[in-house]
Amino acid sequence: MNSPVGPRGGNRDRSPPTVWSELGRYGGHGMTIGIATALFAWLGSLLDGRLHTEPLFVVLGAFVGFAAGFYSMMRHLTGRSGNEPEREANRDEDTE
Repeated sequence: MNSPVGPRGGNRDRSPPTVWSELGRYGGHGMTIGIATALFAWLGSLLDGRLHTEPLFVVLGAFVGFAAGFYSMMRHLTGRSGNEPEREANRDEDTE
């Protein structure tokens, strides 16, 4: 009853993902980018209203929000948590 375990602890013998599960996964990434962009643009518009610098912070906020959403998406798609260089350094020390 031993089943092979994948690198993330999941079962490797699972059936391929369905169209709906893949749509949910990638659609979620698109929603993350869209919501982050809209949130930062909205915060920029609030800041523009206070400082009377009309398009400046809306544009900057939109760029920052898009970059943050894109970074989050890439981290999830590549499976990296941000501690990879530290793990690699520790792995190299263990092999010596």
